[in-house]
Amino acid sequence: MTDTTFAGNDGEGKNYSNPEELWVQQKDGDGTHTSWYQKAVSYWDTQEASYNGVLGGFGFVSDIDVKDSRQLLSRAMKGHLEQAHAGLRSLVALDCGAGVGRVTREFLIHHFQEVDLLEPSKPLLQCAEKNLRPGSKKLIGVPPGNKAVNFYNQGLQQHIFEAGRYDCIWIQWCLLYLTDADVVSMFDRARHGLKADGLIFVKENVCCKTGFVVDNDDSSLTRSNAYFVELFEKSNMQLLQSAKQKHFPKDVFEVWMHVLKPKS
Repeated sequence: MTDTTFAGNDGEGKNYSNPEELWVQQKDGDGTHTSWYQKAVSYWDTQEASYNGVLGGFGFVSDIDVKDSRQLLSRAMKGHLEQAHAGLRSLVALDCGAGVGRVTREFLIHHFQEVDLLEPSKPLLQCAEKNLRPGSKKLIGVPPGNKAVNFYNQGLQQHIFEAGRYDCIWIQWCLLYLTDADVVSMFDRARHGLKADGLIFVKENVCCKTGFVVDNDDSSLTRSNAYFVELFEKSNMQLLQSAKQKHFPKDVFEVWMHVLKPKS
C-alpha cells in the first residue's frame, strides 16, 4: 500500500507520506512491532474498567452504539437469527477487543447462544468475566441458556481462531491497534474460524476521505474509509454492506460499520 493519498500525521507535527513510512519507523530492533502493541496494552491496563473508561469518557454513547449495531446485525444476519429463533441452529459469536464485555453484555449475548471474548488487557478481561458470570444480576433480559464461554487474553494480531466455530466475528475499535500486515494476516486466520455462511463485522473510527491519523498515547491508527476498503481488498474480503453510525457527538471521529465475508 504505497498510494500517496494515504498520507497521514500524528496531530503533533509529525507527517508521514504513506503508511509504510509509519510502520518502518515503529519497528523494534528485531524487526517486529512488539513495542507498538505493548504500549497500547499498557495504556488500556491503566484505564478505568467501566463503560466510560473503555469509551474514552464517552460512556453515554453506549446505548446509541448498540442500537445501530443491532440494526446492522438484524439486516445482515436475518436468516441466521430467524433459524436460531426457530430452534434450527445455535449461533456462536466472537467479540474482538472486548474490553469489559460491553458489546457482549449489551448486544451479542442477546442474539447468540455462545459468545467468546478476546481482549489483550488482563484487567479489562477480568472485569468482563465478572460482568458476564452466569447468574449475574447485570445480565438483564438475556435468553435462558445464552452464555459467554471462552475468555482469551490475547491481541487480535496473535489469536488463532478455532476452525469453523463462528457465525459472527465482531471486531469493534480494535483494528486501529493493528499494523497493516497484521490486519491482512488476521483476516486470513479469521476466515478459517467462520462457519460456511459466517460473517465478519468491523466497526471502527474513520478520520477523513483519505489518509490516517496516529495517536501516540495509545499506539493507534485511525484510518480513512478508503484506506479500510483497500485493506479489505488486500485481505481477500468481500464488502457486503457499510453504514455510518448515527447520532454520535460531532467532536469525535466518525464511526463506520462494515459487513464482510471471505471471497471464494
